[in-house]
Amino acid sequence: MIETEGELSGRRVTRDEPFPFRCHPGLSCFNSCCRDKRLTLLPNDALRLARALGLGSDAFLAAHAELEIEPASGWPTVRIGLADDGRCPFVRAEGCGVYQDRPTCCRIYPLARAVGLGADGEPVERFVVDATEERCGGFGAPATQTVDEWTRGQGLEAYRGPNERVAKLFLHPRRRRPLSLSTADLHAVVMALYNPDVFRTFASRPRFASDSGLGPERVAHGLRSDEGLLALGQDWIAARLFG
Repeated sequence: MIETEGELSGRRVTRDEPFPFRCHPGLSCFNSCCRDKRLTLLPNDALRLARALGLGSDAFLAAHAELEIEPASGWPTVRIGLADDGRCPFVRAEGCGVYQDRPTCCRIYPLARAVGLGADGEPVERFVVDATEERCGGFGAPATQTVDEWTRGQGLEAYRGPNERVAKLFLHPRRRRPLSLSTADLHAVVMALYNPDVFRTFASRPRFASDSGLGPERVAHGLRSDEGLLALGQDWIAARLFG
């Protein structure tokens, strides 16, 4: 989770500012941006990709994910595991093979964003045009679209709710920076946020509702869907780590 503009490289833009960009197969650099990137997956990204590939969450993580600890925040970060030559494993000659379910970091490109909490406790976004502007052929297009128009056109509105929800966990006011997790807590975070199939079994145990302090109604609601499980998992991790 990028929290400050200092962690971003690029040119600051406002939400209503036009910027020039259009990616298409006619560009000589087409698909080259899908190489040698740290492609971060938020929990909702991983869930959608696993579904698109017809994989359970455990199988998806084993086949396509790598785990890192983010140095600045201390949170575990799941990234797409790249091929030996640095390619994203989902890219094809004709473009992205999982385009309809591509993750947030790919949808938002060529923008990048930092997220913080505002005075009301809600996530606040700050955008930059990525530093690849100098070498990406897509920037030859006229500056006709604003940041808001671009994010709507890329389908990011459907991702906003779940991404803002997990941002509140990552930016929890009682979080130490950097966060220091025990091995047990690290495993709990990965299970609850990225492995709903395993977390479903864990949260279905008779004592989970009372042990977690979340209550039977909250747990029953979370168990009704994968999206509900992600939300339940975030509540459980917040209670486990921050009380």
